[in-house]
Amino acid sequence: MARQAGFTLLELMVTIAIGAILLGLALPQMSRFGLAASRAKGATELYAGLTQARSEAIVRNAPVTICQRDWFASADIPQCASGGGSWAQGWIVYQDADATFDGSEPDAGADIVAVFDPVGRITPSVDDDAFVVLTTLNSNTHLIFAPNGRAAQRAQFTLCERSGRLRDARLLDVAISGRISLVALDPDSVPAACEP
Repeated sequence: MARQAGFTLLELMVTIAIGAILLGLALPQMSRFGLAASRAKGATELYAGLTQARSEAIVRNAPVTICQRDWFASADIPQCASGGGSWAQGWIVYQDADATFDGSEPDAGADIVAVFDPVGRITPSVDDDAFVVLTTLNSNTHLIFAPNGRAAQRAQFTLCERSGRLRDARLLDVAISGRISLVALDPDSVPAACEP
């Protein structure tokens, strides 16, 4: 009688146990990789939004505003956040004829130039968002570019992880001239940069 080849139950259980251990070791690293990719994507898209707002102001010869978005607003068109919301919930680039931010912007759908989606996981309370975007803006909600491309004020946007395991962050610097720079912060300066 020929002996059948195969695995014993013990061999299969040992293999499954080793696989589970390896998977348990790999999952945290995969999660960190996902956060890093989201952070880089968010910083790149915020850079694109700021650049688009500036160039549209020049092309249209009119003030163009970029504002933090209220993702959870129930309006017919995307709305800027005046009370709720955060920069992590996305941003809106729109032409603002009167260059006055009154809290219910944009006024009409035709004013909207571009709408950007959230960075990572977001919640209505913003306390459990994956990221926080800290700014040096006077109002914290919006930045206006004049028809000549100049920013209404010098501003910095720092995209940080909310998890507390800060390893790196991205900084966007907007000069008063309108020039926009994207910088990866070195690990030593990240904790100080990410404190509100």
